[in-house]
Amino acid sequence: MGLKYSFKTDIGRVRPHNEDAVKIFSNSNFTLMVVADGMGGHALGDVASKMAIDHIEGQLGTDLLFNSKEEVSIWLNTTLEKINNDILTYAISHNAKNMGTTLVLSIITGSFAVFANIGDSRAYLLAYDNLRQITKDHTFVRELVAKGQISERAAKLHPRKNALNKALGVSKRLEFDIITLENYEIDAILLCTDGLTGLIEDQEILAVLKTSIDIDEKVSCLIEKANVRGGRDNISIALVEFEKGVG
Repeated sequence: MGLKYSFKTDIGRVRPHNEDAVKIFSNSNFTLMVVADGMGGHALGDVASKMAIDHIEGQLGTDLLFNSKEEVSIWLNTTLEKINNDILTYAISHNAKNMGTTLVLSIITGSFAVFANIGDSRAYLLAYDNLRQITKDHTFVRELVAKGQISERAAKLHPRKNALNKALGVSKRLEFDIITLENYEIDAILLCTDGLTGLIEDQEILAVLKTSIDIDEKVSCLIEKANVRGGRDNISIALVEFEKGVG
């Protein structure tokens, strides 16, 4: 499976520290992308997001092959359940309130790609010159939109637009979305935190992804655009590009 990848996190222009974490792992069988946006303040949000990334990395042994989407689903349920419980345990032992993290993840093989999402960090697909958000934001405002109570325009201006309905480490009851693509034909997968999407429109992201610059430059360019707009939050991006005819 021929692909290129790049990932980067940036503190932004306002926050005093970075609570995001991002990583891409790749071997001959699969590529795993993951982005996490911690919450709970200094020494809490960054701990939660790092716990998520570190645990995932610790599960990627040489015997892990992901030969089927069913194997991926089992692994995701076991892995996210463990992360959720570990964050809850840490929060109790450290008397830490509101500690948690979003997480968006993609496992890519030659025949299928599986996405997992909890919170408002996003996964996008680039295909046929179009950018499509494949995950749903788990937010209070997104629920209002889904129920037809407010418009998309009103959602962008809502004072609680960043209020999460779901995240890792906030409840013993773990709920997350799994999305599977089979026999896919796509050009790129982008994972990111809301530090990017809160300031940059999808069409602007698309314009950068369609340029001929190097993949590392694309990631840096998107982060710089968010910072120019104010950089109100940490910004994290993981990007995978597929070679033509591969996927």
